[in-house]
Amino acid sequence: MPETTTIKVSVRTRDALRQLADRDGLTLDAQLDKLIRRERRRIIGAQLAGAPLDDHDTAVLNASASDVANVADASR
Repeated sequence: MPETTTIKVSVRTRDALRQLADRDGLTLDAQLDKLIRRERRRIIGAQLAGAPLDDHDTAVLNASASDVANVADASR
């Protein structure tokens, strides 16, 4: 078993975390890990969203937008 420690949180925070963990069928530890991973991905996504696009990225996005528009037009 991995090492453990105790963290102090409010009863409200503990209960909210427990509710999320129960909903997802996870332990508190696994739920915290999931939330941490999600937050890290959100931060990385925000950093990538703010980065300038190179020519290849722009071409891919334009092609994808064109494909979506073509599908939307065909379904009308």
